[in-house]
Amino acid sequence: MRPPRARLCLGEGARCSVLLKFLRPSKVVAEAIVNPVKDQRLDDLIAVSREVTTRGGKTFVSIFYRSDTIPGLLHSAERWATVLEQPTGEIWGGEPEATTAAAPAAQNEQNEPIADFVFNAQNRTEDIALVRAMGFEVDDDNEPAPENVPADDAPLFRLGEGLFEGQEWGWDGIDQRATLGGAMYNGPSFAEGWTPQRKTLMEIFLHVFPLEFFTTVIVEATNNALVATNSARTSLGEMLRYVGMWMLMSCFVKSPDYFWHQGSAEDRDEDDENDTPSFSFHRYMSRRRFVSITSAFRFTNAAPPNFRDKFWEVREMIAAWNDHMAKIFLAAWVVCLDESMSIWHNRWTCPGWVFCPRKPHPFGNEYHTACCGLSGIMFAMELVEGKDHPPQIAERWSEKGKTTGLLLRMLASYFTTGRYVVLDSGFCVLRALIELKKVGLFACAVIKKRRFWPAMVPGNEMSEAFDNANVGTAKAITGMLDGVKYFLWGLKEPSYIMKMMATGGPLISNESCNLQRRRFEEGGVEVTRTFQFPLPYDWHYKFRHAVDDHNNLRHSVPSVEGTIITTRWEMRVFSFLLAVCEVNAFLTYRFFCKPDPVPTLQQFRSKLAWQLIKNRWIMEHNANVQQEMCEVHQLMKAPAHATKFSRGRWVCNAKLRYQNYACTVKKCGEPPKRCKTYCSCTPGVWICQYCHAAHVISELKEM
Repeated sequence: MRPPRARLCLGEGARCSVLLKFLRPSKVVAEAIVNPVKDQRLDDLIAVSREVTTRGGKTFVSIFYRSDTIPGLLHSAERWATVLEQPTGEIWGGEPEATTAAAPAAQNEQNEPIADFVFNAQNRTEDIALVRAMGFEVDDDNEPAPENVPADDAPLFRLGEGLFEGQEWGWDGIDQRATLGGAMYNGPSFAEGWTPQRKTLMEIFLHVFPLEFFTTVIVEATNNALVATNSARTSLGEMLRYVGMWMLMSCFVKSPDYFWHQGSAEDRDEDDENDTPSFSFHRYMSRRRFVSITSAFRFTNAAPPNFRDKFWEVREMIAAWNDHMAKIFLAAWVVCLDESMSIWHNRWTCPGWVFCPRKPHPFGNEYHTACCGLSGIMFAMELVEGKDHPPQIAERWSEKGKTTGLLLRMLASYFTTGRYVVLDSGFCVLRALIELKKVGLFACAVIKKRRFWPAMVPGNEMSEAFDNANVGTAKAITGMLDGVKYFLWGLKEPSYIMKMMATGGPLISNESCNLQRRRFEEGGVEVTRTFQFPLPYDWHYKFRHAVDDHNNLRHSVPSVEGTIITTRWEMRVFSFLLAVCEVNAFLTYRFFCKPDPVPTLQQFRSKLAWQLIKNRWIMEHNANVQQEMCEVHQLMKAPAHATKFSRGRWVCNAKLRYQNYACTVKKCGEPPKRCKTYCSCTPGVWICQYCHAAHVISELKEM
């Protein structure tokens, strides 16, 4: 008999192993381990002391270590320490005496909880200043773009001087975009003639979902992690079922555990696909298997770079999504650029974390996103990395300026197509619009004063030119920069002048422009004026909400991102992309198929989720397994004079040629049926034809 293994005790000199995420100080660990992977451990920790520490208002026992990998004194809670080798000194037991020796080390952590007032901050100047003073990244709508911050010796831009020498108010009458010819107002479409008509919801979803990357990278990387933990390998069908289960859970405001606590498969109808959570997931996947896949979920097969890059695990996934959308989708003649937020409240586990006070969900990751103006389908995104962007990775076109480089990267797949780009005031950089026009794209951006007027915009003179103008009057300045023509437009409103810069579009109205009515006081008399917006203003108001509408659908409760509860930031990026693909599929179905009545997103999600759960890959796999099971469990007849099966052969010494025996299944009946048959999986075990059918069914349920 093997003797019991000696218990490893914790004590002075013991060699321990701790997960990096539980090792403190976090900043020291992060500086030493450049790009840690999930569940990475440090195994060369030598325990030196055991003390009671207080951190975050909680008191617990901590173990302090020395390590050859990370210099200095490290520590972790005692419960996270795994002993690898016996201690060489005193063995620790019982409760240590409380001490304050370790308190400074814990209190100097930068990984402290964020104060409540930060999460209560609003889009007010004092709140923004307070959050920025704490060292947090803030995307403030009142701050000018870097290109619009004037140098100390920058000249003033006035009509008749410098850049505007000889320029006067007046539009030259040329629609720069119209000079390209061709399809001026084409709608959205899919490449290679693909159409969503007569397609299932799953087929539509998988078309806008980067399935190739999901299959070749995510599924394989997850398989590698599953094998490393001695778990069964997964398949594309099972992974799509896993995604479908998350989406189905997102139709209800319930904890994920709830969906496995609805009774067993034997005492309820598993095919109950209604809009109430009355089903159970037991039939489709066990809770243990679901958790196992969640824990093993990986997003890249690439090795971490040799420099610090907090985004290395998700870069390939985001790039694959952008490449996929550029390959399959063609946006309409007008597109919209804006920002989208992915919610994440833990600043210390979220690279690129930003406070964006003007957004309904202001905390988390910010993405610059682009949507088709007509269908609302999102086709490009870029994660805002901020101070966490590694200098070793050069961004394309960054030499042209921050805003210019961003717009060129976002719209690279539409160069030379003559698309019209609607921009908000955050992208109001004249040189950026000029660079877009050089590559065959026309844009229009709202001019807003953010401490300064945008570079090369005589904002004050533009306002003065409308002093005596009637409400609804529009004027333009035609200018040249780098040999490219552009326009500065103004429109008189009752209380302000709406200014825009553009490189294309006519300053005229037609039957498509909305009729506007303004009521205001003039000289103490209430006046009503009716006018039409010129086309650039009409396009701005019609299409500027494309990204916001997409965001509202994605954030509508219950949401996919709100349901996939995770402590892994990389999983949050995947859930963001998954939610974007879901909304894209919904908008594709709504715009191209024109269902009547139009379903809600939740109704669409429920039907899509069931189709993913019962996807053809896993159904084909199950059918093949069932066929193999039926071949294994064939009902066989014993040979003549057979009595038993021994040592791989039948013993045939019965007196009767066709001797019958009692069925060995306990539930066969009283008395059991007589037979001379057996199942091919267990020769020699007598089983009647009725019990054999139940035997095969039970085996199929367990597969």
